Parts: sequence; structure tokens; C-alpha cells
Amino acid sequence: MIKIHTCLVAIATLFSVSHTSFAQTEPDLGAASAFSLFTAVGGVTNQGTTVVTGDVGTGAGAFNGFPPGIIVGETHIADDIAGQAATDVTSAYADLLANPCGSVVLSTSMGNGQELTPGVYCLGAATTITGNLILNGLEDPNAVFIFKIDGALSTADLSSVLLINGTSLNHVYWQINGQFDIGANAIFRGTAITNGAINLLESASLFGRGLSIAGAINLQSNIVVNTPGALPVTLTKFLVKKDEGRSALIAWATTEEANSDRFEIERSMDGRAWQLVASLNAKGESKVLAEYVYTDKMPEAGINLYRLKMIDQDNSFAYSTIRSIEFEAGLRAALYPNPVVNQLTLDTDNNGGIDRLQLINMNGKIVYEQVRSDSSKLLTSFDVSFLSPGLYVGRITGKGGTRYQKILKVN
Repeated sequence: MIKIHTCLVAIATLFSVSHTSFAQTEPDLGAASAFSLFTAVGGVTNQGTTVVTGDVGTGAGAFNGFPPGIIVGETHIADDIAGQAATDVTSAYADLLANPCGSVVLSTSMGNGQELTPGVYCLGAATTITGNLILNGLEDPNAVFIFKIDGALSTADLSSVLLINGTSLNHVYWQINGQFDIGANAIFRGTAITNGAINLLESASLFGRGLSIAGAINLQSNIVVNTPGALPVTLTKFLVKKDEGRSALIAWATTEEANSDRFEIERSMDGRAWQLVASLNAKGESKVLAEYVYTDKMPEAGINLYRLKMIDQDNSFAYSTIRSIEFEAGLRAALYPNPVVNQLTLDTDNNGGIDRLQLINMNGKIVYEQVRSDSSKLLTSFDVSFLSPGLYVGRITGKGGTRYQKILKVN
């Protein structure tokens, strides 16, 4: 009887040891945990209207493109915090590398609807993600996903890494022994720690972190958020684009709403001070696609940031990610005096930004015109005594748009 009991204990111990040896060990990010983007050695360069929520920095390298890019966080360039983050990123990379591989063998061509459960996945060469790659947490908020890639990782344009059934962004890790490229308009989720450059192509989004032990970081009008909160609704789309005239079209869609009350659209010029633009009622209870649209007819000149505040009926709320759009300064120009007898004057604070000035009669005929050449500006005072008395339309065209003004010519 004693021998049987001893044997059972040994078997139980064996299973316990076996399970422990394959458990995923999450890395300690240390000082790097506050960063959305960081490289221990390499430059950080941005082009366009990138918005990063979280800290950005480099242990050693150039830092360019902010502004026009916006950082809702702190910047650390070769300071003490960057030095500690460089050490911690290197340690975290080694921690991920030390995880034993799971039993599931994956192809280096991932995605296209592929669904994975928690575990450690090892890929022995450069890897690509196309379409949707789905990470199913099996309703366990502590489920861990670790991908160890012995080579570069690239995602196709418009591809997505999706998290379902309780998968937490904070427990998804990618250890990449090479360059990391996120395709144009693609969405990537998780903390990527690379031994190479990190490149986000045009309008790509990174929800998580992009950390490199050695390599440049290059951005092109991207969205990067390291800790997005849980949303009270299932938001499937949120975009901002230019509408007719000088307006911003804000559109979003949900596939599920429960106890939702309203959406508030907020706008900011610096990512810190936000103002309410509009409030729209939510569906309240819905399990079908619901689409919302609003037009902001008075955006500011420069980069406008927009976000949604999604509010439940109990007044709890969460924010969406931030979208950005840029408007050039409006054209400020006027003609005077009005009515005019002989001499008309162009009043503007940016003559070099005006390309053409025209006077048009009521039959639609251009009766006077100035066109700016590369080396000259428009005349600010000009004779109109030759014009017959009557009503004319002044049309002033420049980089800030077109202005129209009615002019009355008298004797």
C-alpha cells in the first residue's frame, strides 16, 4: 500500500514539474513599461501626424519629427530614465528568449483567420502575418501569449492581430530577432521587443509597445497606444477624414452596446487640453452593427486630435484611441474700399500664400486677373477705374483655400 501511495505521489509530482516547465514566464519590463516606443540604440524619426500615447525615447540616437507628431506622455533622450530602460529592455528580451517552446508548430506564414490559444510559439525564421490573426484567451484574463521569432516579422497592409475572449493586451509578447514592420493601415497588438529596426508604415496602428534593443524606429502618421482601456461598447471603426469645405467628418461603428448612454466627441490641439465638440445619443442596447457620423464644421488650423468618450448610463466611461487630421490655416484676405471708385486694395497678412486674384462680372466673365509667379507677389493696390459701375465678385485663391467677396463699383 505504501509503494502504491509513493508511486502516485511521484506521478503527481512529475505532472506538476512538467506543467511548470512549460509555463510562460512574462518579462519584467521595468523602466520600459511606461514607454510606447523605445530603442536602446537607434534614432526615432516621424513623418506626418503620428499620435503616441505613452512615453517615447532612445538610449542613444537622434530624435526627429515631434512636432508635427504629438506625444501624450514624456520624452526621454539619452537621460537616466532612458539608460535604465535600455538595460531593462535588454533583460526583457532575454527573459522572453528563455521561455521553452510549446508543442504547437506554426508556419512562418500566419493569419488569414488563424486562431491560437495561450502558449509559447516558436518560429524558426522570418515570419509574416496576413489578414486576421486571432488570439483567443479562453475567458482567462491572465492568459499569456509569447511568440519567439528567430528572424524578422512583417505584417501585410490592412492586416490585424485580434484579441478575443478575455485576452489582455498586457499579456501578449513578441520577441523578434530582426526587423519589425507593420504594414500600411494594419493593426498590431502586444508588446514587441526586437533586435532590429521598428517601422510603422503609413497609418498603421500599434496597441501595445514597440521596444528595440538595437535599431531605429520610423513612423508615418501612426497611432500608438500602450495601455488602451476596456471599452463599454464594442467599437469596430473610428475614423476622421476631411469633408466638403473645411470640415472634419467623424465616423464610428459598434457591433454591441450594453447599457450605453451617449458618445461625446472631443477635440484637442496638443493632446492634453480637450474640448467638447458634440454629444450623440447611443443605441443603449444593441447587438447589431450601428453606425454614427458627425461633421465638425469648425476645426482649428493645424493638427486636430479627436477622441470619443463613451459613457454608460451609470456615468462610467472610457476613451477611444485618438485620431488626427491636419488643416492648413484659412486664407485671410479682403478687398477694400467697398464700394470702390478707382483704386482697390488687397489686404492680407500672407501675400506669398495667394496664387490668384480675379474680378468677375455678373455675366461670369473675368474682367481683371492677377496670377502670382514663382518670383513675385500680387499687387496689393490696383486700378479699377476702367470698370463699368455695377456689382462684381472678387475671387482670391491661395494655399488656405478660396475666398469670395462682392464688390460694388461706383463712379
